[in-house]
Amino acid sequence: MTAKGCFSYKNATVNGFNITNQLQVRVEAIDNNVAKIYTTDENGNTLPMPVNVSLRTGEDVNVPVYNNEFLIVWIESYVLPVCGVDILWLHNQMQQAFSASNGITAFSL
Repeated sequence: MTAKGCFSYKNATVNGFNITNQLQVRVEAIDNNVAKIYTTDENGNTLPMPVNVSLRTGEDVNVPVYNNEFLIVWIESYVLPVCGVDILWLHNQMQQAFSASNGITAFSL
């Protein structure tokens, strides 16, 4: 397993993965809390979700297909199997970024 980048719910960047020559998986934010995972052909045309593509949470709960997409939220981690083989992992890093007023210093224990 190798890192392939990161995804943000707060920008319009669409992240994609070439699964085969004719199948891509794309992850795209809907809003600051929800994103969708969907499939396209090599030209970017949206495809119906193939029956051999599934999605489950990090707790092994299957995510149902809704309008040919999987809907995901930022508080979960996910695994995307194709033909029963796990090929893509979305890890929630459970992090927060700090901002502070001028004059406030930060520390870690």
